Amino acid sequence: MQTANGAGRLVKQATLYTVNAGYRIDNMRTSRRDAIAKYRLQGIAAVLGELSGTRVQPELVQRVLDSLGLSPADLQAAAEADHGERGQKLAECLGQSVLPVFIEDERGRPERLGSCVLARVDSNFYAFTAGHVLQAAGSSRLWASPGGRGKLTLLPCVIGYHTSQTALDVGILPLRRRALGPFEQCVFLAGSELDEDDRPDDRGFSAFYFVIGYPASRSQVKVSHETYHIHQISFQLTTSPPTVDSYLHEALPQSDYLLLDFDQKDTRVAGKRVAPPKLQGVSGGGMFHISRTTVKGPLVAIATEHRRTSRLLVGTRIKHFLAAARQLNATAPPELFE
Repeated sequence: MQTANGAGRLVKQATLYTVNAGYRIDNMRTSRRDAIAKYRLQGIAAVLGELSGTRVQPELVQRVLDSLGLSPADLQAAAEADHGERGQKLAECLGQSVLPVFIEDERGRPERLGSCVLARVDSNFYAFTAGHVLQAAGSSRLWASPGGRGKLTLLPCVIGYHTSQTALDVGILPLRRRALGPFEQCVFLAGSELDEDDRPDDRGFSAFYFVIGYPASRSQVKVSHETYHIHQISFQLTTSPPTVDSYLHEALPQSDYLLLDFDQKDTRVAGKRVAPPKLQGVSGGGMFHISRTTVKGPLVAIATEHRRTSRLLVGTRIKHFLAAARQLNATAPPELFE
């Protein structure tokens, strides 16, 4: 399910240009100059539409909208269309790195648990997830399937390490490289694909944040208990950070956590208000900082909590997972990774 916060309807932006779901050129005889101008206007509309639904300078956005004769709902539709197209491409790409995680129930059948993100730290392979996901798993074996569909396979890990939910909520699983099997087909994020520099929140126009994980809702996954095959729909959210004072209000240090806007009661897909699935299971999923120009960007945090009352998603910044992995690289016996 692709979701984006806000409200909107499709709207004519001017007499010559129309903002639509596909950002197609409506008149194929339009000159190249007009076509370029049209796409630029659509990009401006998308950015303003996104801003109008956030807590970033709403008065300024409203004055700009008034001068254009447009409403927040009008421009939010443009932003949503932009995110829908980009989100679909992102989900296909990032689905090779973000996987659903299962355990076995008391009858030996697959049971939904959470999500994880595959990463390579130095020369070793890891699955990053929320600490409370591993705590809930206990001594159970962990299963996953590349891309959210296909046959569940045991994650090749001997042991997992996690902190408590009140202490950053970090969970890491060192994976044995010789036993990766079907997970060799996956993409392990590394280098510039991980936010090694721990950059500050970006509230500018040139980027957005993208969240992807796998909800545990029964409506989002089909499981064959006999063959261990699954088909799970991912949760995807295009959003932005709230203002700095939200960190103070939530009593969460900005240096350790990432906050992203998510209003579950005002979520739309293809312009229609929908009820998104419960986010249980999305814990352990990835939070990415995506450039609008390249539609690429690094993993910046691991999703750990949904604060409904505050309309926020909480993630632990990726630097804490990298630090834990590097400490393990330096102290654990080599056979843990072989």
